[in-house]
Amino acid sequence: MSSSLTALIQGLLAASSLLVGAVLGIGWQPGRSFTAAVMAFGSGTLISAIAFDITLPVFQSSGFWPLVVGFALGGTLFTVLVNYIDNQGGFIRHPSSSRRFLYHHRQEEASEVLDRIEHIEVLHSLSPSEMQAIIPLLKPLSVEPGTVLCREGAPGNAMFLIVEGDAEIYKDSKLMAELGAGEMFGEMALLTGEDRSATVIAKTPMDLYELGKGDFDTMITHSPQMASGLSRILARRLRETTQSTARFKPADDDHWRQRVLDSVEVDIPLSEHQFQELAQSSAPLAILVGTLIDNIPEALVIGFNAGVGHAGSSFLLAVFISNIPEAMSSSLGMKQAGTSSRRILGLWGGAVLLSGLMALLGSLMVGFTTPWVVDVAQATAGGAILAMVASTMMPEAYEMGGGSVTFSTIAGFLISFWVASPAFR
Repeated sequence: MSSSLTALIQGLLAASSLLVGAVLGIGWQPGRSFTAAVMAFGSGTLISAIAFDITLPVFQSSGFWPLVVGFALGGTLFTVLVNYIDNQGGFIRHPSSSRRFLYHHRQEEASEVLDRIEHIEVLHSLSPSEMQAIIPLLKPLSVEPGTVLCREGAPGNAMFLIVEGDAEIYKDSKLMAELGAGEMFGEMALLTGEDRSATVIAKTPMDLYELGKGDFDTMITHSPQMASGLSRILARRLRETTQSTARFKPADDDHWRQRVLDSVEVDIPLSEHQFQELAQSSAPLAILVGTLIDNIPEALVIGFNAGVGHAGSSFLLAVFISNIPEAMSSSLGMKQAGTSSRRILGLWGGAVLLSGLMALLGSLMVGFTTPWVVDVAQATAGGAILAMVASTMMPEAYEMGGGSVTFSTIAGFLISFWVASPAFR
């Protein structure tokens, strides 16, 4: 059998587990401990395969520098491409990339809101974690001049934070004061439970944030600092005959803002609702392409090994096992995004075929290029695989299985080494 045909068959065989993982993701969602054990075992086998099926042969053939060049290039290419694919909607194929996307999304949302409300005095009495809890509750609102925001005698159902613009306060049709950017109103009725004590009308076009009564009550219950801050503002208003329009600008605004952004939590499990939201933001094609980026380096190594006559059985085992949790997680994400089961299986079938063709390409490269170029290419693939193991498989396995994944990883490494060891005897 020719090396090219061998590479094609081995590439198809190793990638066929993508279909196995896809079927599991569509019809059965295994427990976290089982998934963690498989992922950890696959990580161990891949680490062993990288060491004995890539690093050692390249070092024996061309020395250390092709390894340096190839691993650095492979790690860089993998990181750049995966980041791009994640930004296009492929993030949901891994729980870790989903959480990373959610973390950055939360930070961007918080930064946008803070840009608009950081000059509001009472908010600086809150801790960063309390600010993070409040930000999602604020609803942006834009009004035209003459809009009645609060009406005297009406029930109080919301309070308002002024971002831009000015408003006038009337009591018994008499102008009492003006409000400007950085100030708030409507909180007194929410605090006391009484009807509105005055009418507030927009004097200019205004941008505000609205906080409903239900969210306000929850916020006050969990944030004594907010209650005390509101009390100080109310006491000040009682002392003033005219509302001050001075803008509040504490000296440590930047420091406070950064502490709020740093308080965004990333190490939290995704709820079902959050997962549904992420799925709607994802793109099935991006998920598939991202997974192919994970698998193409593996397929090329299979082709390189076949091209030089190296069996690479331990590497085939490593790739086969590691593909299962990868495809399982990605298929679940596709399903949540609304992709039909038939289309999911069709896409993975195409991925298996493409992996076989990439293995064939790897074997052909051996016959048309110099050994040094092949070694650098193999090292590049090895760097990409190692980057994938370090950035996705190992962190996710530990998160799902805890310390128990240690033994699965060791078992995977030793079994892969045992399979490869006859080549070194």
